[in-house]
Amino acid sequence: MALNINLVNGRSIHITDETYIIAWKYQSSMMASNADHYYLDCIFKGGFEDGKITEEDEENKLEGLISAADWLTIGKDNKNSLKTTAVLSITRD
Repeated sequence: MALNINLVNGRSIHITDETYIIAWKYQSSMMASNADHYYLDCIFKGGFEDGKITEEDEENKLEGLISAADWLTIGKDNKNSLKTTAVLSITRD
């Protein structure tokens, strides 16, 4: 399996079975006990084998994850996050 996440700035990110992905979803709570009402919840960590989705098509798994998340980090040691609205398309190699 090899996919490319194509971004609106023209850059592409290569994704394979071994690619480690972390996904976050924006949350807000007026009930927070501190002044920080805005935060991200981690909704996924791992590779394709770690997904709970029974869908066989890896492209559909990735599309679903990107649709559910607000931010992604691609790679285990990567310190940069990607806003999911920057994704233009997903293509197969």
